[in-house]
Amino acid sequence: MTEIAQILYDNAGPFGRARKADAVYHAVKRAILLRSLKAGDALIEQQIAAAAGCSQGPVREALLRLEQDGLVARRGYQGTLVSATTAAEAAKMAQIRIEIETAGVRMATPSITKAKLDELARLLDDLEDAEDRLDAYAKSDLDRAFHLGIFRASGMQALEPILMRCCLHMHRFTFGNESRESGPAANDDLRGPSRDQHREIFEAIAAGRAEDAAETLRQHIEAVIAYWAPDLQSAMLASPK
Repeated sequence: MTEIAQILYDNAGPFGRARKADAVYHAVKRAILLRSLKAGDALIEQQIAAAAGCSQGPVREALLRLEQDGLVARRGYQGTLVSATTAAEAAKMAQIRIEIETAGVRMATPSITKAKLDELARLLDDLEDAEDRLDAYAKSDLDRAFHLGIFRASGMQALEPILMRCCLHMHRFTFGNESRESGPAANDDLRGPSRDQHREIFEAIAAGRAEDAAETLRQHIEAVIAYWAPDLQSAMLASPK
């Protein structure tokens, strides 16, 4: 088995439980977020197709989605490479994320529906289950789904792709962060400060307290960065507002 095939297998298990393009997309994304694949690593379509047991068409589709996410880049004759996100870029994205999300929750809260609250409650249950199972990738995906679920209720669809990219690249620093893993809390579980704060955000929205929801959301994002990515926190403090 080639190195890329082993990485994909380790990050997704046997292929075939999902549509091939989706399976490849999530396997590569998981490997990037959890740092099995590093910036500059080459992604060879033929190797990935062989690992996935499919043609190059689904692989190409998956790589195009990852390119839209900004996680990979096409470099002409060099092929497709895992992209890099610098601390300075991630710091700016975190600042943009806070601005967009707090505005979104202020707009979403007054008109939130019961159906949307039920959806958010289910996402919270699934997120907490992923934390208990120590599934970092599922936690990452469900965390973004919860935050995006709130934002979609704001009606600001044009900003959604910007928010998603900011969240995704911030997660490149908070999940699998080597600087934190070497610290005293390296063996902690996946809860960190997020579980109680997610519930507090949800309860503030359910109660119609838009300003409380926005402030708790801001504190939540800052607390996650401080806990999981001290290098990113330092870059944010050094970044001009």
